[in-house]
Amino acid sequence: MTKPSHAKTSPSGGRAKARGPRRQPGRAPAGESEEAKPSSRPRALAALLFAVLLLAYHANGAILPGNDAVPNVRLPVQLLRYGSIYFTPGQNPSMFEFRLQTGEGQQFAHFRDWRSLHEGRPVFELLQEGRLTLSSPKYYVARTVHRGKYASTFGLGAGMVALPVFTVARLVVPSFEQQTSLLWQLGKLVAAALVAGSAVFLFFAACARVSWLAAFLLALAYGLGTCVWSTSSQALWQHGPCEFFLAMGAYYLLGKERRHADVVSGLAFGLAVLCRPTVALVVLSVALFHAASDRRRLLRFLLGGLPVAVLVLAYGQYTFGNPFTFGQLANADIAQGKTGNPSLWQTPLYLGAAGLLLSPARGLLVYSPIALFALWGLGRAFRDADWKELCPLGVGAVALFLLASKWFDWWGGWCFGYRPIVDTAILLAFLALPIVERVRQSRFLRVGFVALLLWSVGVQIIGAFAYDVGGWNLGTVYEVAPPGMQARITFDDKEVAFRHARDHGGMVEQRARDIDLPKNRHRLWSLTDSPIPYYLRRFSEGQKERRTYIEQFFVDDG
Repeated sequence: MTKPSHAKTSPSGGRAKARGPRRQPGRAPAGESEEAKPSSRPRALAALLFAVLLLAYHANGAILPGNDAVPNVRLPVQLLRYGSIYFTPGQNPSMFEFRLQTGEGQQFAHFRDWRSLHEGRPVFELLQEGRLTLSSPKYYVARTVHRGKYASTFGLGAGMVALPVFTVARLVVPSFEQQTSLLWQLGKLVAAALVAGSAVFLFFAACARVSWLAAFLLALAYGLGTCVWSTSSQALWQHGPCEFFLAMGAYYLLGKERRHADVVSGLAFGLAVLCRPTVALVVLSVALFHAASDRRRLLRFLLGGLPVAVLVLAYGQYTFGNPFTFGQLANADIAQGKTGNPSLWQTPLYLGAAGLLLSPARGLLVYSPIALFALWGLGRAFRDADWKELCPLGVGAVALFLLASKWFDWWGGWCFGYRPIVDTAILLAFLALPIVERVRQSRFLRVGFVALLLWSVGVQIIGAFAYDVGGWNLGTVYEVAPPGMQARITFDDKEVAFRHARDHGGMVEQRARDIDLPKNRHRLWSLTDSPIPYYLRRFSEGQKERRTYIEQFFVDDG
């Protein structure tokens, strides 16, 4: 990408003083040479930014596997091997639960493929004998209107984006489909590249309005100081592709002078919806902004998004029998299991909102307090006409936040940080643009920015390197009941618990405090029992547990 001619800044990168003639952010003052800085400079910085982030995202030498990402990783394989976007028990037995009839009655069974052995016999023989029957699909695949076919709960977007990379790998690597570790590494590569790419779009958008150095630091703060590092870049979730297309859409939204900008913006935002349907709220916000300010821009925007809209609606109709339905709306059983209520939108708004902002376990302002500057920028955007085109991004981000606050598991299940709203991180980064130069010019604000950024990056390092999925979320503790005492002493370290029991007497009992169980939900608000200090204390142990978890995941579910 090259820096457009309209986007030059003054040598200082600052905006005109209030007493001087008013100009658009980023435009060169009259008489300033348009060639004051070589156009290759921002491209070189963008390449450096991309490389730094990609290196950081892979520095932990591991991935973050999880069931939510399974259908995204498997969808390209399904397309390449079977030419289908749907999964079936016959082709994908690992995505389903089965019942096995034994001498002791029925029991649940789970296996990777039909050649797996049970008591020395391949499971497909047990299926033929009628001893093995299908129980249910796992939550990450949803029933369709087509008998025996199941669709990804998390849509087509992420898997389709990864398809080109998986296609090349299949041509190069024999037995590509059977190499689970390779599939997940490729998925992480795609996700990490897309998150880094979203930072590049942010950088180029910022270059048109602030100095190149300030733009670089803003993009770096987004890439390293938010949960896009610890979460989005670590596996092929919906988030990485969604954030990339949101950044692309925002870049062209702000760069309306570029040729076909509104069409490309509409297409990019549409592709973000294909990755994560709730982002339709951002599209709606941008469309309403165009409708109120410039109807011609609205028509071009809608034209760009039309092909994706048709695809999304047609997929919903053909797959679920309703154009406005997507897989995650079929989670009533999960809602029932986690909360005792099948409603998907049952959380009181105040509770979910407070949790996603301030919870020690999930709060945006706890894990990325650097976002405070974005909130300040949002207020500035609504007051200053120069930044009015950021307003629909702010409205969209707020809408996504409120929607996630109402979701039945606002805490996002087993995750690190504010994963339910991690997609808003790129929108918040754009919203910080109006106050970048104000921060740069104030020593007090610079100090505050650096302090919050250091905390934010430090937390992401903990998540990227030490988070082991099950550790804090499962909440395993060891209780020792000393002889003659009713009170129990609780330890979160197994060795310490057994040493205490050996030295003082008593029996050690292991107990889990799974965060997804209602009786343990209070842990989300605990200052002492929260993920950040937990993983900081157990950094090395968390790394070991993470490797163990990855190995076991590949055997059981990957």
